[in-house]
Amino acid sequence: MSAALALPLDTPRTETSAAPHAPHALHAPDRTWPETNCYVDLWIELLHLRGLAPEAMLGFTLRQDFEGDQFTFFKPKPADIESLYGLEILELALYEDLERHCLVQTARGLPVLVEVDAFYLPDTAGTTYGREAAKTTVAILALDPERRRLDYIHNAGRFQLDGADYDGLFAKGRLLPYAEFVKPCGPALSESALPGAALALLRRHRAHAPGRNPVTAFREALAAKPDSFVQRPLSAFHSYAFNTTRQLGANFELLGSHLAWLTEAGAGPLGEAAEAATRLAQEAKAFQFQLARAFSRGKLARLPERLSAAEATYATVFAALDRALATD
Repeated sequence: MSAALALPLDTPRTETSAAPHAPHALHAPDRTWPETNCYVDLWIELLHLRGLAPEAMLGFTLRQDFEGDQFTFFKPKPADIESLYGLEILELALYEDLERHCLVQTARGLPVLVEVDAFYLPDTAGTTYGREAAKTTVAILALDPERRRLDYIHNAGRFQLDGADYDGLFAKGRLLPYAEFVKPCGPALSESALPGAALALLRRHRAHAPGRNPVTAFREALAAKPDSFVQRPLSAFHSYAFNTTRQLGANFELLGSHLAWLTEAGAGPLGEAAEAATRLAQEAKAFQFQLARAFSRGKLARLPERLSAAEATYATVFAALDRALATD
Protein backbone atom coordinates (compact mmCIF):
# COMPACT_ATOMS: atom_id res chain seq x y z
CA MET A 1 0.00 0.00 0.00
CA SER A 2 1.18 3.51 -0.76
CA ALA A 3 1.91 6.06 1.93
CA ALA A 4 0.23 8.76 -0.14
CA LEU A 5 -2.03 9.78 2.73
CA ALA A 6 0.91 11.29 4.57
CA LEU A 7 2.47 13.04 1.56
CA PRO A 8 2.07 16.72 0.70
CA LEU A 9 0.01 17.65 -2.33
CA ASP A 10 3.09 18.30 -4.46
CA THR A 11 4.51 14.78 -4.02
CA PRO A 12 4.06 12.64 -7.16
CA ARG A 13 1.76 9.64 -6.83
CA THR A 14 1.81 6.82 -9.34
CA GLU A 15 -0.03 4.11 -7.39
CA THR A 16 -3.70 3.71 -6.56
CA SER A 17 -3.27 1.88 -3.25
CA ALA A 18 -4.25 3.86 -0.18
CA ALA A 19 -3.38 3.67 3.49
CA PRO A 20 -6.30 3.18 5.89
CA HIS A 21 -8.18 6.43 6.19
CA ALA A 22 -9.91 7.62 9.36
CA PRO A 23 -12.45 10.34 8.50
CA HIS A 24 -12.21 13.71 10.23
CA ALA A 25 -14.24 14.29 13.40
CA LEU A 26 -16.60 16.52 11.39
CA HIS A 27 -17.74 13.26 9.79
CA ALA A 28 -18.15 11.32 13.03
CA PRO A 29 -21.15 8.95 12.93
CA ASP A 30 -22.67 10.47 16.07
CA ARG A 31 -23.13 13.88 14.45
CA THR A 32 -26.65 14.96 13.54
CA TRP A 33 -25.54 15.24 9.89
CA PRO A 34 -22.49 12.97 9.41
CA GLU A 35 -22.40 14.00 5.75
CA THR A 36 -23.19 17.45 4.37
CA ASN A 37 -22.83 17.81 0.61
CA CYS A 38 -20.27 16.27 -1.71
CA TYR A 39 -18.14 19.39 -2.18
CA VAL A 40 -17.83 20.43 1.47
CA ASP A 41 -17.27 16.84 2.59
CA LEU A 42 -14.57 16.44 -0.02
CA TRP A 43 -12.73 19.53 1.22
CA ILE A 44 -12.98 18.46 4.84
CA GLU A 45 -11.22 15.21 3.99
CA LEU A 46 -8.67 16.76 1.60
CA LEU A 47 -7.56 19.18 4.32
CA HIS A 48 -7.60 16.38 6.88
CA LEU A 49 -5.28 14.31 4.64
CA ARG A 50 -2.86 17.24 4.59
CA GLY A 51 -2.91 17.58 8.37
CA LEU A 52 -4.80 20.89 8.30
CA ALA A 53 -7.80 21.98 10.38
CA PRO A 54 -10.93 22.15 8.18
CA GLU A 55 -12.89 23.82 11.00
CA ALA A 56 -11.11 27.08 10.18
CA MET A 57 -12.73 27.49 6.74
CA LEU A 58 -16.36 27.16 7.85
CA GLY A 59 -17.27 30.82 8.41
CA PHE A 60 -18.84 30.87 4.94
CA THR A 61 -21.80 28.94 6.37
CA LEU A 62 -23.17 32.25 7.67
CA ARG A 63 -24.08 33.20 4.11
CA GLN A 64 -26.58 30.41 3.44
CA ASP A 65 -29.93 31.66 2.14
CA PHE A 66 -33.19 30.17 0.91
CA GLU A 67 -33.07 30.45 -2.87
CA GLY A 68 -36.80 30.14 -3.59
CA ASP A 69 -36.80 26.38 -4.13
CA GLN A 70 -33.77 25.23 -2.12
CA PHE A 71 -31.28 26.31 0.51
CA THR A 72 -27.94 27.46 -0.83
CA PHE A 73 -25.73 24.51 -1.78
CA PHE A 74 -23.04 25.80 0.54
CA LYS A 75 -19.41 25.55 -0.54
CA PRO A 76 -16.11 26.87 0.86
CA LYS A 77 -14.86 30.04 -0.77
CA PRO A 78 -11.69 29.57 -2.88
CA ALA A 79 -10.27 32.80 -1.47
CA ASP A 80 -10.68 31.48 2.08
CA ILE A 81 -8.95 28.20 1.21
CA GLU A 82 -6.06 30.08 -0.33
CA SER A 83 -5.62 32.54 2.55
CA LEU A 84 -5.90 29.92 5.29
CA TYR A 85 -4.19 26.90 3.77
CA GLY A 86 -2.10 28.17 0.85
CA LEU A 87 -4.06 26.07 -1.65
CA GLU A 88 -5.34 27.33 -5.00
CA ILE A 89 -8.31 25.87 -6.90
CA LEU A 90 -7.70 26.05 -10.63
CA GLU A 91 -9.94 24.99 -13.50
CA LEU A 92 -8.64 21.98 -15.40
CA ALA A 93 -8.94 22.51 -19.17
CA LEU A 94 -10.05 19.22 -20.69
CA TYR A 95 -8.68 19.62 -24.20
CA GLU A 96 -7.90 15.88 -24.26
CA ASP A 97 -9.72 13.06 -22.48
CA LEU A 98 -10.32 13.27 -18.74
CA GLU A 99 -8.27 10.17 -17.93
CA ARG A 100 -5.13 11.57 -19.54
CA HIS A 101 -5.42 14.90 -17.72
CA CYS A 102 -5.97 13.12 -14.39
CA LEU A 103 -2.81 11.09 -14.98
CA VAL A 104 -0.79 14.27 -15.53
CA GLN A 105 -2.11 16.10 -12.47
CA THR A 106 -2.04 13.20 -10.01
CA ALA A 107 1.53 12.43 -11.09
CA ARG A 108 2.31 15.98 -9.93
CA GLY A 109 0.67 15.17 -6.60
CA LEU A 110 -2.31 17.45 -7.32
CA PRO A 111 -5.83 16.16 -6.57
CA VAL A 112 -8.34 16.52 -9.39
CA LEU A 113 -11.86 17.60 -8.41
CA VAL A 114 -14.30 16.38 -11.01
CA GLU A 115 -18.05 16.02 -11.42
CA VAL A 116 -18.87 12.38 -12.07
CA ASP A 117 -21.87 10.07 -12.19
CA ALA A 118 -22.46 8.38 -8.81
CA PHE A 119 -23.88 5.40 -10.73
CA TYR A 120 -20.25 4.24 -10.95
CA LEU A 121 -19.20 4.98 -7.34
CA PRO A 122 -19.29 1.84 -5.18
CA ASP A 123 -19.26 3.90 -1.98
CA THR A 124 -22.85 4.90 -2.82
CA ALA A 125 -24.07 1.28 -2.70
CA GLY A 126 -27.66 1.21 -1.49
CA THR A 127 -28.47 4.60 -3.00
CA THR A 128 -27.28 5.48 -6.51
CA TYR A 129 -24.55 2.90 -7.27
CA GLY A 130 -25.66 0.80 -10.21
CA ARG A 131 -29.20 2.20 -9.91
CA GLU A 132 -29.50 5.72 -11.24
CA ALA A 133 -27.49 8.63 -12.58
CA ALA A 134 -26.62 11.33 -10.04
CA LYS A 135 -24.11 14.15 -10.35
CA THR A 136 -21.54 14.40 -7.58
CA THR A 137 -17.97 15.62 -7.08
CA VAL A 138 -14.98 13.45 -6.19
CA ALA A 139 -11.30 14.16 -5.63
CA ILE A 140 -9.14 11.83 -7.71
CA LEU A 141 -5.88 11.14 -5.90
CA ALA A 142 -4.35 8.47 -8.17
CA LEU A 143 -5.28 6.16 -11.03
CA ASP A 144 -3.84 3.16 -12.83
CA PRO A 145 -5.17 2.77 -16.38
CA GLU A 146 -3.56 -0.64 -16.88
CA ARG A 147 -5.29 -2.18 -13.87
CA ARG A 148 -8.29 0.17 -14.32
CA ARG A 149 -8.18 1.31 -10.69
CA LEU A 150 -8.95 4.67 -9.12
CA ASP A 151 -8.17 6.10 -5.67
CA TYR A 152 -10.58 8.88 -4.73
CA ILE A 153 -12.25 10.88 -1.97
CA HIS A 154 -16.02 11.15 -1.92
CA ASN A 155 -18.32 12.40 0.84
CA ALA A 156 -16.82 11.38 4.18
CA GLY A 157 -14.27 8.81 3.06
CA ARG A 158 -11.48 7.61 0.80
CA PHE A 159 -12.31 4.75 -1.57
CA GLN A 160 -11.16 2.73 -4.55
CA LEU A 161 -12.99 1.51 -7.63
CA ASP A 162 -11.97 -0.58 -10.59
CA GLY A 163 -13.09 -2.52 -13.64
CA ALA A 164 -16.41 -1.54 -15.19
CA ASP A 165 -16.81 1.37 -12.75
CA TYR A 166 -13.49 2.81 -13.93
CA ASP A 167 -14.59 2.42 -17.54
CA GLY A 168 -17.91 4.12 -16.76
CA LEU A 169 -16.29 7.17 -15.18
CA PHE A 170 -13.87 7.65 -18.05
CA ALA A 171 -16.23 6.63 -20.88
CA LYS A 172 -15.20 8.22 -24.15
CA GLY A 173 -17.68 10.21 -26.20
CA ARG A 174 -19.59 11.66 -23.26
CA LEU A 175 -20.00 15.34 -22.51
CA LEU A 176 -16.83 16.47 -20.77
CA PRO A 177 -17.40 17.22 -17.07
CA TYR A 178 -16.29 20.27 -15.13
CA ALA A 179 -12.95 19.65 -13.44
CA GLU A 180 -10.54 21.52 -11.18
CA PHE A 181 -7.22 20.73 -9.57
CA VAL A 182 -5.76 21.80 -6.23
CA LYS A 183 -2.30 23.35 -6.24
CA PRO A 184 -0.17 24.70 -3.39
CA CYS A 185 0.48 28.41 -3.85
CA GLY A 186 2.05 29.27 -0.50
CA PRO A 187 2.41 28.07 3.08
CA ALA A 188 -0.59 27.30 5.25
CA LEU A 189 -1.06 29.57 8.24
CA SER A 190 0.52 28.40 11.45
CA GLU A 191 -1.62 26.83 14.15
CA SER A 192 -1.32 29.99 16.23
CA ALA A 193 -2.27 32.34 13.37
CA LEU A 194 -5.16 30.27 12.04
CA PRO A 195 -7.90 31.22 14.59
CA GLY A 196 -7.35 34.96 14.18
CA ALA A 197 -7.51 34.71 10.41
CA ALA A 198 -10.62 32.54 10.61
CA LEU A 199 -12.29 35.07 12.92
CA ALA A 200 -11.55 37.85 10.44
CA LEU A 201 -13.18 35.80 7.68
CA LEU A 202 -16.16 35.12 9.94
CA ARG A 203 -16.69 38.87 10.36
CA ARG A 204 -16.52 39.34 6.60
CA HIS A 205 -19.05 36.58 5.97
CA ARG A 206 -21.35 38.00 8.66
CA ALA A 207 -21.53 41.21 6.65
CA HIS A 208 -22.83 39.22 3.67
CA ALA A 209 -25.34 37.05 5.52
CA PRO A 210 -29.00 37.19 4.37
CA GLY A 211 -30.90 40.25 5.49
CA ARG A 212 -34.08 38.22 6.01
CA ASN A 213 -34.46 34.98 7.94
CA PRO A 214 -34.19 32.23 5.28
CA VAL A 215 -36.15 29.75 7.41
CA THR A 216 -39.08 32.18 7.23
CA ALA A 217 -38.76 32.20 3.44
CA PHE A 218 -38.67 28.38 3.42
CA ARG A 219 -41.80 28.22 5.59
CA GLU A 220 -43.65 30.61 3.28
CA ALA A 221 -42.63 28.70 0.15
CA LEU A 222 -43.76 25.41 1.69
CA ALA A 223 -47.07 26.91 2.83
CA ALA A 224 -47.81 27.97 -0.76
CA LYS A 225 -47.56 24.42 -2.10
CA PRO A 226 -50.66 22.25 -2.71
CA ASP A 227 -51.11 18.79 -1.19
CA SER A 228 -50.18 17.30 -4.55
CA PHE A 229 -46.59 18.35 -3.78
CA VAL A 230 -46.37 15.63 -1.10
CA GLN A 231 -48.33 13.07 -3.10
CA ARG A 232 -45.39 12.31 -5.38
CA PRO A 233 -43.08 9.26 -5.22
CA LEU A 234 -40.62 8.78 -2.37
CA SER A 235 -37.77 9.76 -4.70
CA ALA A 236 -39.26 13.27 -4.81
CA PHE A 237 -39.08 13.45 -1.02
CA HIS A 238 -35.41 12.46 -1.00
CA SER A 239 -34.50 15.09 -3.60
CA TYR A 240 -36.47 17.83 -1.86
CA ALA A 241 -35.15 16.96 1.61
CA PHE A 242 -31.55 16.85 0.39
CA ASN A 243 -31.82 20.35 -1.05
CA THR A 244 -33.77 21.88 1.84
CA THR A 245 -33.63 20.30 5.29
CA ARG A 246 -30.27 18.58 4.81
CA GLN A 247 -28.55 21.66 3.41
CA LEU A 248 -29.98 23.80 6.20
CA GLY A 249 -29.17 21.36 9.00
CA ALA A 250 -25.73 20.32 7.80
CA ASN A 251 -24.75 23.93 7.16
CA PHE A 252 -25.57 25.00 10.70
CA GLU A 253 -24.01 21.98 12.34
CA LEU A 254 -20.77 22.94 10.60
CA LEU A 255 -21.25 26.55 11.73
CA GLY A 256 -21.67 25.28 15.29
CA SER A 257 -18.42 23.32 14.98
CA HIS A 258 -16.64 26.37 13.55
CA LEU A 259 -17.78 28.63 16.38
CA ALA A 260 -16.90 26.00 19.00
CA TRP A 261 -13.44 25.63 17.45
CA LEU A 262 -12.92 29.40 17.56
CA THR A 263 -14.07 29.50 21.19
CA GLU A 264 -11.68 26.70 22.17
CA ALA A 265 -8.88 28.56 20.41
CA GLY A 266 -9.62 31.67 22.49
CA ALA A 267 -10.79 33.71 19.48
CA GLY A 268 -13.95 35.00 21.17
CA PRO A 269 -16.97 34.19 23.38
CA LEU A 270 -18.84 32.33 20.66
CA GLY A 271 -20.14 29.40 22.71
CA GLU A 272 -23.75 30.60 22.91
CA ALA A 273 -23.95 31.05 19.15
CA ALA A 274 -22.30 27.65 18.64
CA GLU A 275 -24.92 25.96 20.81
CA ALA A 276 -27.77 27.69 18.97
CA ALA A 277 -26.35 26.69 15.57
CA THR A 278 -26.07 23.08 16.69
CA ARG A 279 -29.65 23.20 17.97
CA LEU A 280 -30.83 24.50 14.60
CA ALA A 281 -29.14 21.52 12.92
CA GLN A 282 -31.08 19.19 15.20
CA GLU A 283 -34.36 21.00 14.55
CA ALA A 284 -33.80 20.70 10.81
CA LYS A 285 -33.35 16.92 11.22
CA ALA A 286 -36.55 16.70 13.29
CA PHE A 287 -38.42 18.66 10.63
CA GLN A 288 -37.11 16.34 7.94
CA PHE A 289 -38.85 13.44 9.71
CA GLN A 290 -42.05 15.49 9.81
CA LEU A 291 -41.67 16.20 6.11
CA ALA A 292 -41.31 12.47 5.45
CA ARG A 293 -44.55 11.82 7.33
CA ALA A 294 -46.29 14.47 5.23
CA PHE A 295 -45.21 12.62 2.09
CA SER A 296 -46.46 9.38 3.64
CA ARG A 297 -49.88 10.92 4.44
CA GLY A 298 -50.06 12.98 1.25
CA LYS A 299 -51.10 16.10 3.21
CA LEU A 300 -49.25 19.31 4.05
CA ALA A 301 -51.67 20.44 6.75
CA ARG A 302 -49.89 22.22 9.64
CA LEU A 303 -46.45 21.19 8.35
CA PRO A 304 -45.13 24.72 7.59
CA GLU A 305 -46.02 25.88 11.11
CA ARG A 306 -43.67 23.24 12.51
CA LEU A 307 -40.76 25.28 11.23
CA SER A 308 -41.42 27.90 13.90
CA ALA A 309 -38.78 26.51 16.29
CA ALA A 310 -36.08 26.49 13.61
CA GLU A 311 -37.15 29.95 12.52
CA ALA A 312 -36.69 31.31 16.04
CA THR A 313 -33.40 29.47 16.54
CA TYR A 314 -31.96 30.98 13.36
CA ALA A 315 -32.63 34.43 14.82
CA THR A 316 -31.03 33.33 18.09
CA VAL A 317 -27.86 32.21 16.30
CA PHE A 318 -27.29 35.63 14.76
CA ALA A 319 -28.29 37.58 17.85
CA ALA A 320 -25.78 35.62 19.95
CA LEU A 321 -23.13 35.91 17.25
CA ASP A 322 -23.55 39.66 16.94
CA ARG A 323 -23.29 40.12 20.72
CA ALA A 324 -20.08 38.09 20.75
CA LEU A 325 -18.53 39.95 17.83
CA ALA A 326 -19.44 43.30 19.39
CA THR A 327 -17.61 42.45 22.62
CA ASP A 328 -14.60 40.84 20.96
